Amino acid sequence: MRIRTQAVCGLALLIVTIAGCAASRPENDQIQSWINGQGASPGGYSTAQRAVSQNGDTKRSPDGKPNEFDFSHPRVDDFVAQFQTRLRGFFTGALSRSGRYVPRMTTILEKEGVPPELAYLPLIESGFREHAVSRAGAVGPWQLIPGTGRRYGLRIDRYVDERRDPVKSTQAAARYLKDLHDMFGDWHLSLAAYNTGEGNISRILEKGRAGDFWEMSDRGYLHQETEDYVPEFLAALHIAETPEAYGFEAPAQETLHYDLVKVKRPLQLDTVARLSGSSPGEIKELNPALHRGVIPPQGYSVRLPKGTKETFQVALASYVPPPPPARTKHRAAAKRQGKHLSHKRTATKHRHSTRHHTA
Repeated sequence: MRIRTQAVCGLALLIVTIAGCAASRPENDQIQSWINGQGASPGGYSTAQRAVSQNGDTKRSPDGKPNEFDFSHPRVDDFVAQFQTRLRGFFTGALSRSGRYVPRMTTILEKEGVPPELAYLPLIESGFREHAVSRAGAVGPWQLIPGTGRRYGLRIDRYVDERRDPVKSTQAAARYLKDLHDMFGDWHLSLAAYNTGEGNISRILEKGRAGDFWEMSDRGYLHQETEDYVPEFLAALHIAETPEAYGFEAPAQETLHYDLVKVKRPLQLDTVARLSGSSPGEIKELNPALHRGVIPPQGYSVRLPKGTKETFQVALASYVPPPPPARTKHRAAAKRQGKHLSHKRTATKHRHSTRHHTA
């Protein structure tokens, strides 16, 4: 199901889409070491489908494996043209933001054995906005709905929404996409299922109505939003691989470094910033899952700017939270007076009710 985010719907009525489901694992030392720039083991593809580019050559990924996405369909050309014209403003912003996330997401996808090209799926899901929220309640860069996020282990409650976390949500999306590919054996069908749900694609296949995505689309078995979803992604990916060839500026690649510390008591993120010598904006940017701006009562692992962990831990050890505001005598008296008036009204109402009943 495709839903437009609030940040984009005014610019692109056809572009921003949501994913049905995904899964996550808790952040661990392995992910932390990767974030800090260490190496990652490569993952493999699980199908033999080969895509052919518009010039007829077999496209290959950077590691030499066959690329499993077909860019040659006319509908892909149509979306390429839209990104260059009508949707240019949206796509420019989304592509620019992608430089902050794609390197990390690519590594996670490869670790899960998923094509790294899928790191560009958030281009059309959320425009790479961590706080994107759809009208259907899908959230985060991968636009995950609550039920699916929880199904795959993401924490979603009043304090924490890990769908906003670019690391954990990517782990979730990678595992779900891999499950879909295990089910359908084809990335075009898997992407369609990510958009509309695996049940819809399974039913079409079981009835023998069509054998691949393009046939399903041509025969009208898919909703319009799903018909658009796959060629839209392929167009976005095609541009993102060589943006200069299509008149876009290549995004600057960023590597995010941070320290991870377990905080075992509730704290405002503003307080975390002060204790670590950071700005509130830095702390909130590093911890988008803490959407209420506070560490939950049971504690949570918090990201700090690289090199500030020791400063924070020393300051936290001696930190005494300020006492709650004291109640003034006037407020206490007013509260007692309110209770007295309430009791008096209740007693009077009871007497009136008794008189009416005995009459």
